Amino acid sequence: MKKKIRIGISACLMGFQYRYNGKSKKDSRIIELLRDHAELIPFCPEVECGLEIPRLPMRLETGPRGVRLIVIETGEDVTDQMREWAENRLLQMERLDLAAFVFKSGSPSCGLKCQVFNRMGKELPLDGQGYFAKLVRKRYPEMLVCQETDFPEIAEKLRF
Repeated sequence: MKKKIRIGISACLMGFQYRYNGKSKKDSRIIELLRDHAELIPFCPEVECGLEIPRLPMRLETGPRGVRLIVIETGEDVTDQMREWAENRLLQMERLDLAAFVFKSGSPSCGLKCQVFNRMGKELPLDGQGYFAKLVRKRYPEMLVCQETDFPEIAEKLRF
C-alpha cells in the first residue's frame, strides 16, 4: 500500500469548534476529497498559541510596526504571542514532512488573502495574508498552499 502524503489543514475545516465564535467551518468536500490520499494534520494557530474559545474577533491592522494581529474590540496586539508560538510550530512542521497546507480563507491567521485595516478600522487596498499563513509561505516557499475556496482545484494541484 502506498504511503499517504501528509497535508496540514486548518482545524476548523476538519470540524473542530475552534473558531473565534466557538463554531467550526467543517468542509466535508475537502475531507472527502483528501482523506483517501492523505493524512490530514489539523492546525489552529489561534488556539495553539493560547487564545481562548470563544474569543473576540481579530483583524490585520497596519501601523508604525507593520501589519499586526489585533483584537478588534480591545485593541490588544497578539502578534508577538502568535509569532513565538509559530516559530516553534514551524520547526515541528519540518518533522511532519507536509506536502501541502489547506488554510481557512478570510482568517486573519490562516487566510491566504485577507483584508487589512488601518488603526481606525478603515479597510485598506492592500493584499494581506493571515499571519500564520504568511509565515508558512515564507518558511516553506516550495510547499503547495491553498484555501478551501480553491476547491476543486486542490485535487488537481495535488495530482489526485
